[in-house]
Amino acid sequence: MSARSALAALFVSAGCAPTEAAPAKPPPIAARSPVEAPAPAPVATAPPAEAPAAAPPPRDPGQANLDPDDDQVVGPPEAIADCEVRLTAAGVRFRAGALPVKATAGGTCGAPQAVIYEAGPSGIAWNAAPVVTCSLALGLARFEGVLQAEAEKHLGARVVRIRQGGTYSCRRMARFRLASEHSYGNAIDLHAFELSDHRWISVKSHFGDPSGEPETPESRFLRSVARRAFAEDVFSVVLTPFWDKLHADHFHLDQARYRVGAVGPASSR
Repeated sequence: MSARSALAALFVSAGCAPTEAAPAKPPPIAARSPVEAPAPAPVATAPPAEAPAAAPPPRDPGQANLDPDDDQVVGPPEAIADCEVRLTAAGVRFRAGALPVKATAGGTCGAPQAVIYEAGPSGIAWNAAPVVTCSLALGLARFEGVLQAEAEKHLGARVVRIRQGGTYSCRRMARFRLASEHSYGNAIDLHAFELSDHRWISVKSHFGDPSGEPETPESRFLRSVARRAFAEDVFSVVLTPFWDKLHADHFHLDQARYRVGAVGPASSR
């Protein structure tokens, strides 16, 4: 996707050869005042070289990948050495999972590290505990904070359950000849959210017409959640009904090495 190119700086220097002045006539004997030495000519100096731009600080695992240099890397995400410590600190209840790495005709599937995400820091339950990479599990823990804040703001209730439609699936993307992050358990599809007052808010029923403005609190909730999940670097990729009809009934969230956000009419593609 994106790549950084370095620009070489060109410096041009110019000068002139000194010329000998004719010897000055000695002053009259009566004139004994000292002769002042001429002020030294200013020395031309090159402008100071610009310091190289500081590299951005490393991101914590479990957040969107903002490094453009690895966008073309294809394969499972790397294992996180202190995964269990980070998940515990984030308030996640989990068990060890397994997604064995295997080579297929379409590429590599599976991941070197996986967990079963049973419940997150705000106690949200799932219709089925997702089996995901550690990076995605950490992202889901942060996502719960976004969900609860937007649910209380727009709907006056909290989210108590999420209906997900799958994580691991060894396949390519539906529209592109690229490996899907589902191939590594590094993606999840979310269809609906149950509130503490027993209402269900689904992407299919409540997102609204993508070409128009949100007209209901439910639509505003869903669109705000998606927008924040991308803008606040919770996930690398956030696809919604703004992306295409294949996503008309769910949010696709993943931790790819590249970034794509379809969270509004003017989303980055």
